[in-house]
Amino acid sequence: MKPATAWPVYLVAAACFAIALISSIANISLLGQIKQQQRELANLSERSTALARNLAGERTALLDVLDTHARHYQLGEGEAVTHGSRIYLALRALPEPPHGKVYQAWTTAKGATKALASSTFVPDARGVALIVLSADARTTADVSVTLEPEGGSKDPSGKPLMDAAFTNP
Repeated sequence: MKPATAWPVYLVAAACFAIALISSIANISLLGQIKQQQRELANLSERSTALARNLAGERTALLDVLDTHARHYQLGEGEAVTHGSRIYLALRALPEPPHGKVYQAWTTAKGATKALASSTFVPDARGVALIVLSADARTTADVSVTLEPEGGSKDPSGKPLMDAAFTNP
């Protein structure tokens, strides 16, 4: 090949190299965007699953509280509701706790003398709270609510603000 006719070949090779380089950079960028979209999709999927679980739990709670077989016990401005093994606190007109404080539920097992710590909570802006307790209603004798430091306490720090004793069916 003559030197005068070789330069177009080098020009074509350089153009091909530039196209390959630009395509590789674009490909890497697109792969990064795909990975980011996959992470966002996974996060959205997790949130969707969590929301579905919460919705199912709230639906179960609502059906349990409204069921004619549920047992209702007066608890301050609201009630404790038992249905099967589940315990719910349905409270209304609950004032917002002071700064640095939360409400905490306590359960006392039948025959026990010491209350066990349960959920901490704050009411919504209207003073409403629906709390699902983890204790088994069939073995629980009493439920109470106290005002505790944020994060809750291992033992009640004061007298209960509200208390309900469960009667045997």
